[in-house]
Amino acid sequence: MRWLFWTLLLLSFLFINETTVNWLLAVIVCGYGPQSGFERATQYFTLDSFLFSASFRIIPYIVLSAVALFSSLKNSAIGKIALYSSLATISIFHFWGYWGMQHSLFTPEHTSSTSALAIIFIPIHAIWLSAVTGTLGYGLAKVTRLVLNRA
Repeated sequence: MRWLFWTLLLLSFLFINETTVNWLLAVIVCGYGPQSGFERATQYFTLDSFLFSASFRIIPYIVLSAVALFSSLKNSAIGKIALYSSLATISIFHFWGYWGMQHSLFTPEHTSSTSALAIIFIPIHAIWLSAVTGTLGYGLAKVTRLVLNRA
């Protein structure tokens, strides 16, 4: 795999997290400015809690990295489609999950006391969703190649 996949994987892991999503919620939902939204998003930030959540968030990225490194998917265009679609799924699902987990903090909605469990379950669900998406991406690319070769 070229540097682009690994760069996107690293950037996704670093920037799609509960703190970044919290900042975006403050700016988009509450109308804070970028600076005041950042202050709002990081008012309870601690490195310990960030590393704790990162230890769960990294799991699907490690699984995808292992697949990318040790499988033959990286050697074909169809395999690369599967890997990139899996990475996109992990990124989108993390963003969507953290958005849903924290959205009620910025609205009059009730925040569940168990919403923090999403920090654990979002990455777990991202693993199987990315596997399904990667398989679908691989299958669709394979079918598309067969159809185009027959035409």
